[in-house]
Amino acid sequence: MNRFWKKTSLLALSSTLALSLIGCSKPDAKEEQKAFASFMKDEFVDTMESEYLLINTYLEDPKAYGIDMSKVKVNLGSRFDAKTAKSDYKEMQKAYEEFEGFDRDLLTKEQQDEYDAYEFQQSLALEMGEQEYDYYAQLFSSMSGLQFQLPTLFADWQLDSEEEVVQMLTCLSDVRAYVKSALDYTKKQSEKNLLMTDIDAVIEYCDRIVASGENSSVLTSIKENIDKSGMKGEQANIYKEQARAVFTESFIPAYQDISATMKEIKKAGKNNSEGYAKFENGKEYYELFVQQNIGSDKSVEDVKKMMEDAYDEYLREMTAVVMENPEEVEPIVSQQLPSTGYKSYTEILDDMKSKITKEYPKVKNLEYNIKNMNTEVASDGIAAYFVIPKMDGNPVKQLRVNPNGADPSSISTFSTVSHEGFPGHMYQYAYMSENVDSNFIKALSNNLAYTEGYAVYAQMNSLKYLEDKEINSALLDAYRLNELTTYCVIVLADIGIHYEGWKLDEFVTFFQDKGLYLPDDQALEMYNQLQANPAAFMPYYVGYAEFKELRENAETALGERFDVKEFNQAILESGTVPFEVVERHVDAYIEAK
Repeated sequence: MNRFWKKTSLLALSSTLALSLIGCSKPDAKEEQKAFASFMKDEFVDTMESEYLLINTYLEDPKAYGIDMSKVKVNLGSRFDAKTAKSDYKEMQKAYEEFEGFDRDLLTKEQQDEYDAYEFQQSLALEMGEQEYDYYAQLFSSMSGLQFQLPTLFADWQLDSEEEVVQMLTCLSDVRAYVKSALDYTKKQSEKNLLMTDIDAVIEYCDRIVASGENSSVLTSIKENIDKSGMKGEQANIYKEQARAVFTESFIPAYQDISATMKEIKKAGKNNSEGYAKFENGKEYYELFVQQNIGSDKSVEDVKKMMEDAYDEYLREMTAVVMENPEEVEPIVSQQLPSTGYKSYTEILDDMKSKITKEYPKVKNLEYNIKNMNTEVASDGIAAYFVIPKMDGNPVKQLRVNPNGADPSSISTFSTVSHEGFPGHMYQYAYMSENVDSNFIKALSNNLAYTEGYAVYAQMNSLKYLEDKEINSALLDAYRLNELTTYCVIVLADIGIHYEGWKLDEFVTFFQDKGLYLPDDQALEMYNQLQANPAAFMPYYVGYAEFKELRENAETALGERFDVKEFNQAILESGTVPFEVVERHVDAYIEAK
């Protein structure tokens, strides 16, 4: 029963009658919008001022955004200790309580996008930061852990002034202290039986960094970037010598520390070889972690059904393609795929830049630059990656590619470039830069499923362009469906390990039931990768499934009135947001048609 019906006093009745006579005082929409804009600006500034690396990543001119650099501590970021975590949590709670005071209905449509993105992200972060999940976050995952992030950070650090060189060297000198806090956290995590990583993979990578010493390609890249900073002669040489000294005194010892700590943990046997399901609150944490990685409030069971249905659909379609075109698809079985004829990454990007104009909205600036990635990153099998551009910086987009002999004429390389370049990330960020005003959405709305899901959507849709290269459409369909079927299996296996508690034998049985027979060493390697990197593939494959479903719904609703360019604009115009916001934009497109 509504509590207001329980009021029986004359005073309460009199108050109700009075309100009905004089009317309710409504908040002024313009004032609410102004207050919300001020709140979001303050959140942006406060977050930037609290983490120097955010400024370095996103802003060329921080002062233009109201950021006071005298308040910014130049280092690698907050430490991984209980005191810092408690303080950060309280600050987040305080901001969220203020946020809850806004009336969403009074905001503009653009502000409602911001509101929903902020609410989704912060509410999840608060839940995941609760005490029962202490030490559940894994810092040294074998695919994207701290040990991988640091070489990429320093190798890609663009230096445009002497001040930036000094700041970079300050951060370089902070590496060992920063890593120490992460290792202290990991030791406590191990003591609590909450560590879950592929220790051998971490040790192997770190030992390789240590062995390179002063010959490290990371240090070489740092010196090259100093040369490009505008300084010349003796001054540049002085800073390069400082970089060498700091690298050997802080960076290399940090990797020695990681390796030594991991060896100690391995010797003590304090590392879990199974998934989150083994932890006391593991299934609950994994569900939140999945939602954070898929950009929606779908449950694990929802995701599981989504992937099972998609797998069945892709398998049916692939079977039909193979049965109808056995000779055309045989190269997939023999792994002798035809050549695309492209001779370079540049040729692929320039060709795609012209071809996508029919299906994707116009973007003014699609200038780009290609550079070989750092060899110590490239050695881990990364084909290419896109460097996130600064919001107010050089509009030329940066693509890093693997220098270790990737064949530009292969279908695989074309697929990767479509994902990272045009019409994938490179195009996506160019569009967002020109069409999205919200600084929060462009820099702080951390919805990986939107960015990666869109890039897979762009990648899969781009395969048809290879028909112009005289590659059979049936073969391209089979290639695409084979990729998508594999994606579904990977996500389902991830859920099996971390939510249903699969051990290695159950993992192998699952693959056998799907008709996939893995050698023992390969099965163990795959199990270890998924076990040590929970939900790592979900942003790509669940994100793609969300975009695919949105498009199918629009095509069904509109029939011949469906326009792919208008649909792509609808999914791009919101920027990096949860899928409920993207869906709202697609619904508006459908209604408008």
